[in-house]
Amino acid sequence: MKKLALASILCGLFAATSANAVIIDNSTPIPDANVLLNFNNSWLDWVYAGPIGPDEWAPGNIQPASYRAAEGWRVATAAEWAARPNWDDFIVPMDPCGITGSPQGGYTNHACYLFASEYWGDFSHVDQNDYAAGRVTDGVNGGPLGGVPETIYVRDSVGHDAPEPVSLALFGLGLAGLAAARRRKIV
Repeated sequence: MKKLALASILCGLFAATSANAVIIDNSTPIPDANVLLNFNNSWLDWVYAGPIGPDEWAPGNIQPASYRAAEGWRVATAAEWAARPNWDDFIVPMDPCGITGSPQGGYTNHACYLFASEYWGDFSHVDQNDYAAGRVTDGVNGGPLGGVPETIYVRDSVGHDAPEPVSLALFGLGLAGLAAARRRKIV
């Protein structure tokens, strides 16, 4: 009887630890450490949001981009989608875990790979192998839902604003004025 009780407790603990993660509320911003910032100097940030399509299995599994619209996340335009990152662009610089060339399913190590599935749904992993095989979407672009595609979203880079043309022109005029003033002093 004691063995049966012990087995039941162990099975319960195993089931509890293998349950899906709890989604991190959208009032908590996604840390930059989980985001591919300013990809290829495009002024676009990309987030690897999770291992299935938005609302593919049920609402809440992976939220649509609108769930974090306050942070600027959205679906890509057709041109942005055409220039989206590959699965291996999300590898942490210097590839500390040696995952280049070997996409894996059920990947969970944030120290080696940029993803934020906990911020978009009740998952704590991504399936690099699905992304590498071309099964990726943002809910509008990409593969058909139902094929269990990975989800990525885009936003305009935060904190990497490009200088406006008027600001550059004013700066240039200021430099020209300083140069002219200096020239007059010398003569």
